[in-house]
Amino acid sequence: MRTRRQRLGQHFLRDARTAHSIAAALSGEPPRVLEIGPGDGALTRHLLARFAAVRALELDGDLAAMLPGRLGRPATLEVIRGDAVTADLDELAAGGPWQVAANLPYGVGTPILRRLLPRGDLFTVLVVMVQLEVARRLVAPPGGAERGLLTIEVEARTRAELLFTVSPRSFSPPPHVHSGVVRLVLQPPPDAPVLDRALELAAVAFCHRRKKLTNALSAVGRPPELSSAMERAGVDAGARPQDLTLAGWLALAGALPREASP
Repeated sequence: MRTRRQRLGQHFLRDARTAHSIAAALSGEPPRVLEIGPGDGALTRHLLARFAAVRALELDGDLAAMLPGRLGRPATLEVIRGDAVTADLDELAAGGPWQVAANLPYGVGTPILRRLLPRGDLFTVLVVMVQLEVARRLVAPPGGAERGLLTIEVEARTRAELLFTVSPRSFSPPPHVHSGVVRLVLQPPPDAPVLDRALELAAVAFCHRRKKLTNALSAVGRPPELSSAMERAGVDAGARPQDLTLAGWLALAGALPREASP
């Protein structure tokens, strides 16, 4: 029977150079790091060498129990057993703000990121390793094939950079795909109601990414309303969802309030 970790796509990092590079990509301040999914501590060692406090959230009870002893029981390490998908982030980040370092399981990497992105009050910098396909989606430029709703969420709340790729040989067991390490510097988002509306519109449109915006958004407004709103927003009605910048989505949100209906 497969373990939950296997079902989620967790692969243990084994390459010390990659672990060192992830730790080095974090900022010097604040001197506190929350590590999500430390496993057997390959990355944790490098975090402890650089930071005054490391808090590690581990789903597997056996790994959580063994981790302190494996690392020599450092006083600067706190291990918490829990699931990053459901953990209370306010409790987890007590005493913060914190930076975050993580080798995120492929199966739940995106849901975890979506929980962290809006919490700039708790976290300052995220350096995360995810499946390379997801990493490219996080930083996809306008017009890029990988661009989607997650890209817009990231652009609204962070400055994102794909730092490097990681070979399957760096893990045990080796995954079937490459991974990517992304640094996300959290920043204050745009006005909340406007951003919420922009993400709502983007979510609808990206369900029809091959269509032009006037057709992709037909569920949220009549054709005359959509054309008028796009003109006011300075958005090309012939563009496709992946062509719009964050500024374009925000402008469209301001020009197309929720009152518009088909």
